[in-house]
Formats: sequence, structure tokens, C-alpha cells
Amino acid sequence: MNHSKEQQVSDTLEGELMVFRYIREQIIFGNLKAGDKLPSERALSQMLKVSRGYVRKALSRLDHYGLIRTLPQRGTIVAELGSKAISGLIASIASFQDAFSPIDLFDIRELLEIYAARRAAVEATPEDTEEIFRWHMEFKAKADNGKRALEEDHLLHIAIAKASKNAVCLSLTSYITPQIIALNEKFPESDPDRFINTYREHDRIVKAIVAKDGVGAEDAMRNHMYAARQRRFVEARIVLT
Repeated sequence: MNHSKEQQVSDTLEGELMVFRYIREQIIFGNLKAGDKLPSERALSQMLKVSRGYVRKALSRLDHYGLIRTLPQRGTIVAELGSKAISGLIASIASFQDAFSPIDLFDIRELLEIYAARRAAVEATPEDTEEIFRWHMEFKAKADNGKRALEEDHLLHIAIAKASKNAVCLSLTSYITPQIIALNEKFPESDPDRFINTYREHDRIVKAIVAKDGVGAEDAMRNHMYAARQRRFVEARIVLT
């Protein structure tokens, strides 16, 4: 990332933080309570001297985490939560990063993926298994031609998370997937059979899900996550050094 991009990211984060701080302070001092209407984007932009784009992004994040709600004819209001809870949650959200360390991503991804595979084996509908199989085959088509299949890989994992029927699992998996893709794009591929091996790992997961074998799907996904970790944090380290 060049200096101008670093400055742009820094400015964006600072702009959002100003919005978070203002709303949190208003709640702490009792000027905003559950159900109260927030100032408009334009008013917040003028008041805080930040662009409306920063205000919109900050409000979007607060809305995503359920701390504010937009209602017809009423505008954007503070969610029906206690003031202490809301102010604490806003402080937590303000500390979230847009980029996470690779090892942290893999740790959480492993937990999500293993859970999703086990639940998908139990909960998947015929439509779910059809989507899972579709991405599995599209991954194989690229792997057979020696091509990187990063998007197909992660679309398969998202399809498995979707089949788990746990909206939180799907949401979190979808949230970290773009960062996982970006991370994988940066790693050198030292093994010419890398994607064929990954296909075989996927195949064991998919077969267990189709067979409604929750234990087998969990074990297959755990083995896949272990292999992925080895590829990224052992093999790549050897290549780079």
C-alpha cells in the first residue's frame, strides 16, 4: 500500500471514529436514548466537519450491528437497548479493524468452517447440496487445468456455511472471506499439485455432507483446515526464506 492509500485509509477510519465518538457521547450524557432519532447524515457531516461518505459508512456499520435502525417516516433511531450496552458496543465496533492478521483469520475461520461442515451434513436441503456440488465441480475444472481457483474455493465454503442454516455462521464466514481471498492471493504457490490436493480434501467434505455424516464432515473439514494452515504458515514460510 503506497503512502497516499495509507493516508486515505487513515482518514476514513478517523472520520468514522468521529461519528462513533459523537453518538456514544450523546448516549452517555443522556442526550440520545433508545428510540430517539439521530441527526441526519447532512447534519452530522456539518456538525463534525467530516464528509457525508464517512458519516454514511459509520452509520451503516452501526446499523449492521443492530445499534441503530432506520424506520419509514421516522428516520434513523437508536435501537431499543440500554444506554450502557449501546455505548459499550459502539466502543467495541470502533476498535474493529478492516484488516486482520493472517493467523487470527485462520484461527476463527477454522472454528467456523468445522462447525459449518458438521451442521451442513445435518441441515442441508437438496438445493443446498446442489449448490455445494456445483462449486466443488467448478473448483475441480480449474484445478484440472492447473489454474488457481480461489473464488470457487471460497464460494464452496460459503455454500457450506449457508447450508448450516446458521445465519450468524454465514454472516461471519461471508465477512472474512474477502480477506481470506486477498491473503491467499499474496502467498506463493510452491506445490504444483496444491489445488488437486485441495480438491481431494474438499471431496471428502462434500461426500460426508451428501451422506448426512456430521462426524465425517467435521473430521474432513478439520483435516482440510490443518492442511491449509500447513500450506500457508509452513510451506510459504520456507519459500519466502
